[in-house]
Amino acid sequence: MFFDLLLQPNTTILALLLTFALLCFVLLFIPIYNYSMFRILSLAVAFVPLGWSLYLWFLYDGSGQTFQCICHIDTLHISFGIDAAGLSLVILTSAIFPLCIMLMRTITGILTFLLLELVILGSLLVLDLLGFYLLFEASLILLYILIARPERLTGTQYVKHSAGDYSTMDAAYKITLYTMAGSLLFLPVIFILYANYGSTNLLILTCSNNPMLSVDKQLILGWGLLAVFAVKIPLIPVHLWLPHVAAPTAGSVLLAGVLLKLGGIGIIRYLIPIFPVFVVKIFPFIAVMCLVSFLFSTLTTLRQVDLKKIVAYSSIAHMSLVTLAIFSLSEHSVASSTFMMVAHGLVSPALFLLVGFLYERSHTKYLPYLTGLGSHMPIYASLFFILTLANLSFPLFPNFIAEVLCLVSLFAVHSLYAYIFCISQVLGAVYGIWTFNRVMHGYNSNTFNINTSVVDLSRREVSLILPLLIGIFWLGLKPMA
Repeated sequence: MFFDLLLQPNTTILALLLTFALLCFVLLFIPIYNYSMFRILSLAVAFVPLGWSLYLWFLYDGSGQTFQCICHIDTLHISFGIDAAGLSLVILTSAIFPLCIMLMRTITGILTFLLLELVILGSLLVLDLLGFYLLFEASLILLYILIARPERLTGTQYVKHSAGDYSTMDAAYKITLYTMAGSLLFLPVIFILYANYGSTNLLILTCSNNPMLSVDKQLILGWGLLAVFAVKIPLIPVHLWLPHVAAPTAGSVLLAGVLLKLGGIGIIRYLIPIFPVFVVKIFPFIAVMCLVSFLFSTLTTLRQVDLKKIVAYSSIAHMSLVTLAIFSLSEHSVASSTFMMVAHGLVSPALFLLVGFLYERSHTKYLPYLTGLGSHMPIYASLFFILTLANLSFPLFPNFIAEVLCLVSLFAVHSLYAYIFCISQVLGAVYGIWTFNRVMHGYNSNTFNINTSVVDLSRREVSLILPLLIGIFWLGLKPMA
């Protein structure tokens, strides 16, 4: 009976979410002193959503309806389902979380990531504004704990080198305040939509039998959804909450690979179908914001001396192009932006993993202290070079295909914006090649003993980054897979 519910398309999503929640609850009863058994079982539990997401991929019909595998809970008036963009991000999320759990060294950290995976998968699969809001805010609480107390969750001591460094508590407070500020505008919109339609279910709000909101209401209420999604992407000037520098390595991988994509899927799934007039009217403003975000983040990256900040600001530049492609509303806008989010969700976490591996050896992320490492770490240098090319959208990598598709979507609407983005890509090549040369070439700064403190990547570290490399080359060589 249970396996029937698990395999039926109309119940598989709800059955797997409940099963995953039950398995996480069972882990609480494993004795604390048996850490090795807990780690093995928790990793096995983390792989359950990955197998299930591949099963959803098998069930999904690309030529069929937009939302498939719909499961409706009558008592709660809430629906779960999957669309093409959501399915891609569900597979990406299910693949990223096992890597994050492998980086954890404490039971508390492992349980925190398992709960985060459950909440984020729920937010990607729910087709209800109120449900999305609740799951969205629940992930914020767990993320605050992860960033504010990284030593207790990861078991790694993070050193603050100077008074100007970005502390973990500052980062935790900023991500909470920025996200809650956007959510305060999001919540009244949910109540107003419920007053007009009697439901917050996306399937009801976008039903052809229901009349659309008036133009004036759309132009007012659309700002509420745009505020929360712009913070999550993020767009400048609401990008200052990004805690990549202060977050542990697993937190940075999670933020770059999964959490930034919640803003993109929110725009695709909720903002455009519910407020289409607002999206059309606001396109010039969004285009200017995306261009400013792209240019500012790229130019800011050129003056950074922190290796982790360089990777973080490059993420803002990529997500700006994703946002502009979504709002272009062209024929390929959703497909191109989704492919870009998946490509970025593979390349950027891999770069953060390399930065984290280097930090564990040198206890610093500052470029003046990290020079001449190529001769001592050939495997690390090779992987860093490959991922730098991928981040620069070099041909044969998925970022190249994704950016071409995004620019095609943009050329169909406004060629001037597309030309500006094309020319600005040169700046990305500048900071990428400059960073690689600073870290891998030149003389060693002798800040730490490079012969004893810095050794090449271990088998465990290569095994952590290998799945991301396989995904990168697979999508780069066969993007239609």
